[in-house]
Amino acid sequence: MTLRRLSHHFLMLATLSSVACHAQTAMRKATPVDANAAAGKVTAPTLPTGAAELEIDRKQIMSLSVSPALTLVPVRFSKNGDAAGPPFHQCGLATVNGTGKTHLIVTFGTDWTEAESCVSLSAIGTAESKSKYPALVLIYQATTGHESFPEPVLLKWNSASGIYELDAERSQWITTQQLPYTIPNIRRLLAKNAAERK
Repeated sequence: MTLRRLSHHFLMLATLSSVACHAQTAMRKATPVDANAAAGKVTAPTLPTGAAELEIDRKQIMSLSVSPALTLVPVRFSKNGDAAGPPFHQCGLATVNGTGKTHLIVTFGTDWTEAESCVSLSAIGTAESKSKYPALVLIYQATTGHESFPEPVLLKWNSASGIYELDAERSQWITTQQLPYTIPNIRRLLAKNAAERK
C-alpha cells in the first residue's frame, strides 16, 4: 500500500471513529461550575409533599453529553413515617436541563422499595451509550432498620414526556440475578438479556 493510500486509509478510520464516538452519549462528573449551578436549582419546592431535610450528594453530580445539556443531581430527603420509628429516607435524582428546568424523580423508597429506607447512593452510570438518552443504573445502599444491603435501580427515558422514569420491571429482575451489584456487571447483564431477546 502506498503512503498516500495508507494516509487516506487512516484518515477514513479516524473520521469513522470520531463519528461513532460523537454518536454515543457519555456520563461524566459535572464540572464544579455546572454542579453548583444545577444544585442551586434543586430546592425544597422541588421535593414531594411532606419531604424535608434535603441532602444533595455533590460528589456524584453528573453530566450527560447530550444537547441540550442534562445534569443529574442525586438527592436524599426524609419522609413523614411512623412517629415511633426511626427516620425514613427516600432518594431521588433531579435532572436539570440547559435552561434550568428541574424535574425530580423519586428513585428509592417508592414502588417495590417503599418498605426500605435509603442510606446513600453508592454508584451511578449508564446501562449503555448507544441511545441519546441511555438507561441509567443507580446502586443504593438500603436498610430495613435491621439490615443493610445494596439495591439497584434502573431508570429509562420516556421520549413522550421527555423525562427519566423508574423501570420497575427490569430493576426487580436485576435483583433476582444474584450478582455483585456494580455498574459494569449490571451493564453486561442488561446487554446479554437484550441479545437473548432478539
